[in-house]
Amino acid sequence: MITLQRYFAHAAAQPMVQIPHSTRAAYRVGGISFGLFGGADMSLMLDPELRRFATDPDSCDVQIRVEWEEDLRVPAGTPLFDSGGLWSLYEESGGYHFYFSTPSLGDKPYKAAWFDREFRRGHVALYRPYFDTARPIYPMEYPLDELVMIHRLAMGEGVEVHGCGVIAPDGRGMLLTGHSGAGKSTSARLWSNHPAARVLSDDRIILRQENGRIQMYGTPWHGDAGIAEAAQSPVDAIFVLQHGQANELRPLGVAEGAAELLARSFVPHHSHEGLSSVLKFFHAVTSSVPCFGFSFVPDFTAVEAVCRA
Repeated sequence: MITLQRYFAHAAAQPMVQIPHSTRAAYRVGGISFGLFGGADMSLMLDPELRRFATDPDSCDVQIRVEWEEDLRVPAGTPLFDSGGLWSLYEESGGYHFYFSTPSLGDKPYKAAWFDREFRRGHVALYRPYFDTARPIYPMEYPLDELVMIHRLAMGEGVEVHGCGVIAPDGRGMLLTGHSGAGKSTSARLWSNHPAARVLSDDRIILRQENGRIQMYGTPWHGDAGIAEAAQSPVDAIFVLQHGQANELRPLGVAEGAAELLARSFVPHHSHEGLSSVLKFFHAVTSSVPCFGFSFVPDFTAVEAVCRA
């Protein structure tokens, strides 16, 4: 993803890659579209990883207005959630307000973003003194784009998981899910070397239920393998990854499979309704899709084991 420093006014001068930009931009991830609308004095662009996910700004599912702000302050009250890092979350004005700060810039937030409770419309405010306003900007840069997606999905629309999504040579959709270091990027590289397979993502997959089937979508938020495809596939099997001394598959029951998925998902922990929605969704997933614990060795025999499953 584009680093924050590229946008900030005090950053070292560096040549900008010439890319199309305007006061409008939009992208579609996981079947949900996000439209960005800036003022006349602002040039918007998409993160390079999002360009393959670009879509028409008209009639987007989530409408987001973007403006410069001359003064930003974090509220004095207790946050609804504090990430312990870049962002904190407050309930304000009938919705949710994210504030983004870093000590390397100063005491004031460099960005704030308000969204209504359904995450259908929002407003992003950028603290002008911190930015080089002559440069085009992607206002949803990490972690805001993922935060908005996670909260929107928790409205009963699905969930984002740590996973590598694969379309096998026979057309079956395989979700290989795991914690950091469990082997998602390794698996993605192995499957990428199979001439008849496709990899949707090596790190983040969005799951949704459509027409009675569980669908998986590639996302722009890739891992070490750098694989991100704007495509989708039904999910025919789920494999919970861990490194092992041999390739071994163990069937998981509905409850155990749902618990394993929950442990490897991105959810709004502050929201009781959101957590309930995710739990209900995972129960639907594991009730309809076979799940396995998969201990594997990092070579092509792991691919063959999944194909035989």
